[in-house]
Amino acid sequence: MPQKKSGGSAFRRLLSFPRFLTREGSAAVSPSEGELLFELTGGNPENRLFGRFDEEWVRAHLDKSGILPGLAGKGYRDPLLELACADPDDQRIFLYAGEKRRERLLLEARMQMCFFHPKHPIGPFTPDDAFQMLIIHWLVLSDPKAAFGFKRPRLPGQHRPGLGLLTESLKLLRGIGRELLIDGVLDIPDHFHTAQFYARTMRFFDPAAEGTFQAMMRDLSGIPLALASEAVREGAMVDARTGEPFLWQPTEQILPVHGPLRRYFRSDRYLAQSGQAAHRTRVTIDWDLYRRKIAAAAAPANYC
Repeated sequence: MPQKKSGGSAFRRLLSFPRFLTREGSAAVSPSEGELLFELTGGNPENRLFGRFDEEWVRAHLDKSGILPGLAGKGYRDPLLELACADPDDQRIFLYAGEKRRERLLLEARMQMCFFHPKHPIGPFTPDDAFQMLIIHWLVLSDPKAAFGFKRPRLPGQHRPGLGLLTESLKLLRGIGRELLIDGVLDIPDHFHTAQFYARTMRFFDPAAEGTFQAMMRDLSGIPLALASEAVREGAMVDARTGEPFLWQPTEQILPVHGPLRRYFRSDRYLAQSGQAAHRTRVTIDWDLYRRKIAAAAAPANYC
């Protein structure tokens, strides 16, 4: 599980600072005074992302990752950038269309840098292993001008239609991770469709979870994504062989950046175990169960 950097002396925390760690192919770089202050005390008087990156750096990498060109292509040129980095456990990037108002929000990313320990032995790793991760607490991309409709249905959890720039956003976060010399970017998806979008560049840490998810994408591929995601959320997915409920519990999905995680996801062992899990998993949607659940959710409360 991800763990906040707490406990122990300031000296031990300093030794664990990612820019002091040696990474393959990377030379050690001395952290700035602002980074040291951020790491040791949580202070961030200059409002820099992770105590290091100012607005100019962030805007340059928004451009480099393809986010700004993608927004320009949708009519959003020169969006307003805002950083909110006072809380070391909640580093935020905002982009707005013209005005800094919620209804004009284009992008909101909320992140934290902390350690991740496997829950149990997985592959070559044990719970004693610690990976420095950029944790995605919240990542929203929304189009203020767009509307939901028949061709663009609302996905579970959506308030506005998306922008189609998730790949570019993950490229930005990976770039931040490379600069910080951390091991990877981590997210626990809250919906089936979210995990499917992330699956373009991320893999579940547990190969069995990855294989199960690959089987879900395979078996539910003929269903419109919004409907499939809602059915999974409502608990209407079942084992195709037995008809028994098949509850999906998403876990850590990781984009490796440095170190052994990159080799792990490419290893024959990981690929074999995830492939075996996908082969033995068959799922479908019980539409009668889905309709009953939807009807029950819509029914008025009985107070008598």
